[in-house]
Amino acid sequence: MAHLTFLGSCREIGRSGFLIEEQDESIVVDYGTKLQNPPSFPPAIPYDDIQALALTHAHLDHSGGVPIILKSSEASLFCTPATRDLSSLLLRDMYKISNGRLPFNRDDMSLIKKKSVAALYEETFPIGRYFEMTFFNAGHIPGSAMISIRVDGKRILFTGDFNAYESRLNPGARENLPRHDIVVTESTYARRRNPPRATIEQDLIDTIIETLERGGTVLIPAFAVGRSQEIMCILESYKIPHKYPIFIDGLARNVNDILMKHPEYISSPQAFARAVKRIIVISGNRERREAANSGGIVISPAGMLKGGASHLYFKLMHDNPLNSIVLVSFQIPDTPGAELLATGEVTVGNRKYKVKADVRMHHLSSHSDADGLLNLLENIPGDPEFYVVHGESESCDALAESLTEIGKTAHVPEVGDTVSI
Repeated sequence: MAHLTFLGSCREIGRSGFLIEEQDESIVVDYGTKLQNPPSFPPAIPYDDIQALALTHAHLDHSGGVPIILKSSEASLFCTPATRDLSSLLLRDMYKISNGRLPFNRDDMSLIKKKSVAALYEETFPIGRYFEMTFFNAGHIPGSAMISIRVDGKRILFTGDFNAYESRLNPGARENLPRHDIVVTESTYARRRNPPRATIEQDLIDTIIETLERGGTVLIPAFAVGRSQEIMCILESYKIPHKYPIFIDGLARNVNDILMKHPEYISSPQAFARAVKRIIVISGNRERREAANSGGIVISPAGMLKGGASHLYFKLMHDNPLNSIVLVSFQIPDTPGAELLATGEVTVGNRKYKVKADVRMHHLSSHSDADGLLNLLENIPGDPEFYVVHGESESCDALAESLTEIGKTAHVPEVGDTVSI
């Protein structure tokens, strides 16, 4: 009999990891990190029997520990080509920021490309003697996947992070999923209902135009993977680059280069290519100072003002009331972005900055909200049993309760829990 063990992301966001074992073979799905000081990872597992490591997408809470598995086992890495390249980029950046204080080194990170097997959507792979694995589009970021594993005649779906709704950057998650017996699902926004995407986009554009027309510059701190590119596509769709300069900085520049090589994972490759062509790439502090006073738009990681080039732009732009600082993602408590929204001040280093620039929030989520989660999950055939992970404790409980109310069986596992398949 096969067994499923929950290694992480139980009642929290971070350290995603799952282990499926059948006799003397096993598969790991995700092996992420929690970005704290120092970074933490899922618990160690037996490495000798691992046949494969399957990766849902590139974000570090899912991919940050992948080199640990690859250096310690004979496992191949199964992921989409976009996930392979994006996770390599993010891991190199994490390694650089950590000054090498991680349980792996540069040689270990190179194993991602050396040991990867390109997993395309809807393609099924036999793994070892007991497993089959199929990837489905998850709609979260380019290359993200839901991973379906068949073992002992049963089928288990790991949703990873998913978005049921199409965005300017990503097609929505795969609809009409096949029958499954067990579903391990994220619950990030199980307690949130988002306004229509068109409304959020229009409000964002209104804020940007209002700022530009009064002579200010707009700073949009944004995640390097996904959010920065979606902002670019939104601005292109409203023809903003035709009238005002738009600058891109930080790791988002490298992400653009990667995604141009993988257009098959983007809703409209032509629109994205137009946006990339019109963007101005920043490459030094002199250009950053010029951009901060350009009367244009600056898109720069980090999305919560926690580091990256956005720190420098913030210092250059925070005290001018003509400017706007526009946040476009959830701000985790105790981050500078959360402090800015709550108090109008930001602590950077040992200094507290009082912000005179206009501060706005236009939340462009890449996760399904409560309705999107439930709509996709309740339509999976086979009356599967649900295990709810990847959310704050209250969100996990909320989604499990919602599933129970519509007649489904749902559990909220703890780290280390093992269930029979």
